Amino acid sequence: MCSTSNDGVSSRTILWCLPRTISTALAKCLSHIEGCEVWFELYCYSKAATIEYKYQSKLDLPTEYAGNEEIFQKVKGMMDIMANSPFEADRLPYGSVKSRLEAATAKHVFVKDMGMAMTEGYREYLPKGYRHTFIIRHPDRVLLSYHSMTYKHFSELGILDGDAANVKKYDIEHDDRFFPPGFFVKELYDLWKYLQDENIEPNPIIIDSEDLLANPAGMLSAYCNAVGLPYDDRLLKWDASSEVFQKMKASGDQLIQSMVNYYGTAMNSTCFNPPKKMPSRDELPPDVIRCSDKVMKYYDEMYECRLKL
Repeated sequence: MCSTSNDGVSSRTILWCLPRTISTALAKCLSHIEGCEVWFELYCYSKAATIEYKYQSKLDLPTEYAGNEEIFQKVKGMMDIMANSPFEADRLPYGSVKSRLEAATAKHVFVKDMGMAMTEGYREYLPKGYRHTFIIRHPDRVLLSYHSMTYKHFSELGILDGDAANVKKYDIEHDDRFFPPGFFVKELYDLWKYLQDENIEPNPIIIDSEDLLANPAGMLSAYCNAVGLPYDDRLLKWDASSEVFQKMKASGDQLIQSMVNYYGTAMNSTCFNPPKKMPSRDELPPDVIRCSDKVMKYYDEMYECRLKL
């Protein structure tokens, strides 16, 4: 049994993600480390709340809960409908997320969140004391999977109208109001550059999903060693049960379990499966090709800086 011990060492780590990067399976994996507390996409849902509130009210959402309790109760109602799951109003503000993360007391705190949530204007809410890391994946894979996932989720909610309700005409850039202008990739890239430019994280660790899937033992042990998490080969296999997600810190106590279109496969996972063949361009919808082509240069630059074994 190969293991590396960090007994007596604590850690605070954020993994900034793109959607569909195996990050939820990685969070499930790392949740089995003794003393590790996982926080799940709280900033992401803070960002989603600001988007939904702006969409419905035409107003900017405050970033602090105190003094804005009634507003956040309204936002909670909006988000409950969008996710088909109850949120906690006081967990939605950016300021609340920062405060809670800085007050965390577990030996190891691992945060999985989305780079699109930490755009310019919100970076003052980056928590102090955390190591910032990144996970990337080829945009063709990310956007194709995201396209399928969001169409299914929004269709089930009954919120797609007109051409958007037709799977062959659904366009992520035009029909998903949560789809960021940088297609997730540019937002992640901008955060990566900001952390270096401001000397907050001069040499951020980047891992690529395909590398992790192709060599889980090597990549996972290297990542854990770099951020101060104890690694053991037993982390490479875990139970199919989704019970560990009930212990993760989220914006709503049942949120992860309710979002099966987003997290279902990872929730029921038992290991990191070998990567599948890259989809051909003939298999991609036009919107995926269009968006992917616009952000490939950002992915390519981060890919060159990824953790290599």
